[in-house]
Parts: sequence; structure tokens; C-alpha cells
Amino acid sequence: MLWGSLAASLAAIALVCLLGVGLGAPVATAAAATATERSAASAGDRRASIFYTAEVHGTLEPCGCTSDPLGDIARYAALVRSAREQGVATLLVDAGGLLYGEGGVSPKERPADDLRAKFLATELTNLGLRGAGLGETDLVAGAALVQPKRLASNLGGAAVIEPAHVETVGGIKIGLVGVADPALATTLGVTGEEPAKAASRDVERLRREGAEIVIVLAPVDRSTARRVARDAGADFVVAGRQVGKGSTRAEKVGAAFLVSPADELQRVGRIDLVLRRGGGGLVDAGGAEANQARMAELDAAIKRLDDDLARWSGGSGDTAFVASKRTQRSELAAERARLAQPFVPPPSGSYFTNRLIALNRELGRDGTMGAAMKRLDAKIAAVNLKHALPPPAPEPGRAFYVGMNKCVTCHKSAAAFWKTTVHAEAWQTLVAAGKQADYKCVACHVTGYGQVGGTSLGHSKGLSDVQCETCHGPGSIHVAEKGLEEPSSVHRDTPETTCLGCHNEHHSDTFQYAAYLRDVLGAGHGQSARAKLGDGQTGHELRSAAQNRAHTAAADQATKL
Repeated sequence: MLWGSLAASLAAIALVCLLGVGLGAPVATAAAATATERSAASAGDRRASIFYTAEVHGTLEPCGCTSDPLGDIARYAALVRSAREQGVATLLVDAGGLLYGEGGVSPKERPADDLRAKFLATELTNLGLRGAGLGETDLVAGAALVQPKRLASNLGGAAVIEPAHVETVGGIKIGLVGVADPALATTLGVTGEEPAKAASRDVERLRREGAEIVIVLAPVDRSTARRVARDAGADFVVAGRQVGKGSTRAEKVGAAFLVSPADELQRVGRIDLVLRRGGGGLVDAGGAEANQARMAELDAAIKRLDDDLARWSGGSGDTAFVASKRTQRSELAAERARLAQPFVPPPSGSYFTNRLIALNRELGRDGTMGAAMKRLDAKIAAVNLKHALPPPAPEPGRAFYVGMNKCVTCHKSAAAFWKTTVHAEAWQTLVAAGKQADYKCVACHVTGYGQVGGTSLGHSKGLSDVQCETCHGPGSIHVAEKGLEEPSSVHRDTPETTCLGCHNEHHSDTFQYAAYLRDVLGAGHGQSARAKLGDGQTGHELRSAAQNRAHTAAADQATKL
């Protein structure tokens, strides 16, 4: 699709169509695109962009250790503010699960998580959040501390709930409604109601009050969200539970469209509305990612048909049936050809486009938000250190951690090689990011975290970085016995399970055991084991390749914003 390019040169609507160009789709020149846009647009068009999120779970920014860390409220702020600077009328909504993560909060992390939750609520409200759903995780700290107030038509009477209301954006009256899991009624001390029924009542009220578009925020299971979409009479339903990576396509359910962002601000959703005089019903005009997803489906369907037709080519199938399948294939191919063409707005009628925008490293960060996040990091560090407890004390007869300065006495060449690895830089990466007192980060950047005679937050002197004992076990007995104990109290080889404590999909998405071993074995440190591994990809190569792919994808997206 070329809608992003088409609108880029029109200041009034530049980022309304942040849909971009479909991957692999032909791209027209900016001048030609602008001409097409002007010929198709009507002076009476009203436009607005709705940014939607869900299940942020208190995540302000991603772990920076993956090859393509997605998220960051500072990137989100930059995206929204850039749209406004180019004349786009915007509205922000969140479909629930904003404040805290799933699985509860540990007592030691609660103070920091409370600070993050308050920061998110305050900063997103300042950014323009005008409607938020209520998820179960939002109530971790109790209903009295939930900010901002939430939309949940089926949980009326609770102090944390605000009524459904209408916002005017770009001259469009947009109604905002919410529903919640009826089970939350017990927690709030109110009577719960079936979500679709309650939503329908408020949708009807907002229509009477002039709402032209109605959005329902639905932090409920997917079947309930679909029922709300089918029965409540809304235009859009934003899913807010178990959204995962989100959905690039708006799912038509009855007369409404069900949309879903990714969790933890990895991919935020954007709906661009265009309302025209006498426009009739709202039409889904597609979107770059939606079109790509549909083309992938079509490619798979066409291949299946081609395979079937090849089998039937010898006359084994019913003639009429085979002919119908050939017709079906032609129709699918024609649809795919249409989707591959540059986007042209519908010549008449109201329409919308929908897409997910990956908040990747190529996007700029809002400086004001970034500075506020740095101040928050300092507050989190202070509160964590204030309450930090030392690690479990060493126990008689049990090995504890002594630090690599003890190891180097006998293993000088191994220590020299270690200093050339990224394990030797683990602690400094935290210091540079201001995360050295963050419970969410420390464990994988020190040695013996949480272990008897090991380290804990604020108590890692002599054991910072990923040192020898991380891989080979606590060395106090080995040092005391000068390496002569039988059997050895440390192990030479490191099992993959040890690595997976930190090198997992959340923090090390390119990890492959053998490849990563090639990076940490060498002269003076497992040289024979390194030789047995032979030639092959290294962890550095895997990570670099993944980073390059991420950079290419991000750069491609950037051309369409």
C-alpha cells in the first residue's frame, strides 16, 4: 500500500495513513502519489488516528539484550507527537492490563513496580490517553490505586470506573466504552453484568449523544470479545487479553471490527479513520501489514490448489469439480494481484486502515520522556537499594562463591581469554543503562545471584560480570584445596541448562548452545573443546545476522511512517 507515501507530503494528513507500503509492493513516486491522493480526497473528509495498546503490564522499555528489542514508551511518545506535529488528530486508548505484569508481584519488587505503574498512568494520560479498560492485573495494588479511571460498563458502581463517554477528534465524535471480566466484580464489591449486554446499552446511549464511531475496550477472553463485537453495535472492539504479538488484520465480526495490538508496547495499533459525507457504512480499506498477511494466505491457498490440479491433470477428477477449482484459483490470483498494487483510497464512502507499528530501535525516542525515564531509574534504584537484603550466608561444608580474582592465581591464561568475551562486559552494560539496581536486570549480569554465598541486588562486590563460577560452580572448596579435592567440587564442562537460565527467548533470542560456546572457548580456556566444536557459526555471527535483519525490517517500516 502507498497510503503512507501518498499522504506524506500533505501536512494536514501526513501521518493519518501511517499504513505504509506493503512489503514487496510496487512503489509509485511521491508526486504521482500526491496527485492520486488529491484527486481522491474530498474537501469534506474528516480524519482521525486512533493509537491503541493493551497488556503493557508495567513495561516501560524492553530488555536490550535481544537482537530486536521492541517496545519503549519514549518511542511511543515520539510516534504520537510526530503525528500531531504533522497535523494529525489523535486519540489514545488502552484495552487493559496497563499497570502490572502477570503472575503477581514479589514483595521485594513491589515498590519499584508501583513506581513504574504510576509513571505509566501519568505519562500516558499526559500523552493523550482518553480511555482505558480494566484488566485483572491492573488491580494488583488494589482498586484505590488504579490510575487513570477505567471504562467497564458491566461493573457499574465501582469507584475506579468512569462512564462511557464521547471524545471529539478531528471533527469526529468517537464514543469510548469498556467491558471487563465479570469475575472482577467480587474484587470491586459490585455486581457484574454480562459484557455484551452492558456494552450494547452504553453504545446505544452514545449513539444518541451523537457518537459517529464507537470503540469498545475489551480485556476479556477472545470469545467474549467476539461476542461483544457481534452484539454490542460498536464499530471497533480492541482486544485486551492474551494479545501476544497482536494481529495485523482487523477481523470482521458482525458489523464490527476486532483489532489487537501486541503486548508490552512491542507493536502498537493504529487505526486511521476517514469519514465522508454520505459515506454510509465504514469499510476496511486494508493496510500494508494486513495486505501482506492476506497475500501470504492466498499464496498458500493457491499452492494447495496448484498441487491438487496437478494431481487431477490426468483426468482422475470430476470434470465439473476440477473446472470449479480452476475458477477458484483464478479468483484468488486476481485478489492477490489487487492487493499487490499501490494503495488508492476508495473513491467514495467512509473507510479506515489499520496496522501495527513495531516500536523498534530505528524509531526516535522522545527526549522529554527519555529524561523522565532516567529520573525514574534513579528512583527505582534508590528504593531497591534501601530495602535490598544480602544473599544467603555461606554454610559450613558447602561451596560458596569467591570471585575470579581467586581463580586467576592458577588460571591466568583462562582469565586472559575471558576478558576478551562479552561475559566480561556484562556488568558495565547495566551501569551504562542505569539498570545496576533493577531487579529485572541484575541476575544475569553478576555471578551467583540469589545463591548461598553468592550475590544479591546491591551486594555483588567482587562478583560482578559473568565470571568463572557462573559456568563452573562455586569455587571456595576448590580454592581451599588448591584444586586437589576428589572428586572435583567444580565442573569443567558447562551443561546447556546452565546457559538457559539467562540465554532464553526473553533475553537471548538467537542462542544456540554450540554456536555460543565457540565464542567463550579458545586459547587457554577450553581450547581442545573448542577444536572439537569445529568450524561453524558463532554466537556473535548469529546475533549480528539477526540484528541486521531487524535493522532492515525497521528501516523498511521507517520509510512508510
